[in-house]
Amino acid sequence: MYIKTSDGVSLFLEKEGTGLPCIFLHGGPGYWSKSFQETTGDLLAENLEMIYLDQRGCGRSEISSHGDYSLERLLQDLEEVRKHFGFEQWNVMGHSFGGILAVQYAERFPERVKGLILSNVTLEMKESFGYQIKKGRALLGLDSFEISRDDIPNILNAFYETVQLLMEKDLFHKLQFQSLSHKEKMDRIDADIQVKPDFQQYVFSSEAYFQDFRKLTVGVRVPVLVLSGKYDYAIGPKHHESFHFSNAVYKVLDSGHHPYLENPILFNNIIVEFLAS
Repeated sequence: MYIKTSDGVSLFLEKEGTGLPCIFLHGGPGYWSKSFQETTGDLLAENLEMIYLDQRGCGRSEISSHGDYSLERLLQDLEEVRKHFGFEQWNVMGHSFGGILAVQYAERFPERVKGLILSNVTLEMKESFGYQIKKGRALLGLDSFEISRDDIPNILNAFYETVQLLMEKDLFHKLQFQSLSHKEKMDRIDADIQVKPDFQQYVFSSEAYFQDFRKLTVGVRVPVLVLSGKYDYAIGPKHHESFHFSNAVYKVLDSGHHPYLENPILFNNIIVEFLAS
């Protein structure tokens, strides 16, 4: 289904399951929700009313004709989705880049959030990009080097350069996946995704998205589940240690960046246990 936002953008949504409402916020930036839904959606739907959203300019949603992909606009999109379904409260689940949206939404609209579920999220993209560059160069057998944390263009240039070298050596998947078979499964699901560069280009050129959102964690009072992968080299396996939620459960899984793909049953069981508590 599609809904039209107040500024005229058609957003793709899919709802399935019964139970507590929960919206899933995908990563990227610029990815989609389909791979998550197809790998673990059936399990989650047994206990949750899942809402899958492709963020504006991503996947099956429309691009913004006026180029508005601001953080404020994306938070407004979430509020419009919530109102569309008539939920007074819902759980908010974010993966990877989606964690920035989830935490910012919880900080902005605390009365609307029953709980936060954060899976392998980055809350400080400069640190996560820095980790990927360091790990990527190690995989390539190259020396690491320091980049100023304030020099976002150089961080991104070093990241793209490292990614290109990793892809040439067929090593890039090692940042996210423990096995090549997991990557191949994800690739099959993603075969139909439409590449829309507008959203990612906006995010990577906006200082607003490169804030240190870990600072917000101190003020988030709702219950939080933080899932991290022991082998998540896209975010950094210890990135979560710098979060400061006052009411959080932390689980480190024997996984890479996509635990819902590698071990969907365990992923689901942890979430169900958290919600029950």
